[in-house]
Amino acid sequence: MKNNYKYAKTFFELCKKIDTISSIQKQLQSIVYLFNKVSAFRLVLITKRLNHDQKVDIISKSLHSFDPLIIEFLSIIIINNHVNHLLNIISRFNNMAHAHSHMNNIEITTAKKLNEADLQSVSHAISQKLNGSPKINTLVDSNIIGGIKLRVGNNIFDNSISYQINQLKKTLHNM
Repeated sequence: MKNNYKYAKTFFELCKKIDTISSIQKQLQSIVYLFNKVSAFRLVLITKRLNHDQKVDIISKSLHSFDPLIIEFLSIIIINNHVNHLLNIISRFNNMAHAHSHMNNIEITTAKKLNEADLQSVSHAISQKLNGSPKINTLVDSNIIGGIKLRVGNNIFDNSISYQINQLKKTLHNM
């Protein structure tokens, strides 16, 4: 199980580094389909009648239109005898890709519409923190009175005046 995570994490980090997560993820969906629905594909991977080199050769010729990274990934899985864990590794990769895509979606809520200079400043600061260029969505909500509220993935950073007033009310109420 621990190896599954290591394979998925290493493969994900490599794809992230060369910015191919979404294209690799789509091709991995095809691999899952082939593994689940095409018995000949699955048989090539799991048979003991073929040695590792023969399996790698068949896979690389069969999937010649796939990204070379996918071929290399499958080769490593075959050579290290982890074909039985392939679907689990791909599932873990997909979970990491899903979490990564949410981290690149940022929602900024302010009381008034941000001018272009402020938006560029916030965007630049976020890009530096995340080591990438996130998709930024801006919202206007006059109920927050002032300040800013950021949503990065599942995390919310609320520095709005309405939040601070509510926190103050709770503190005073508990006294």
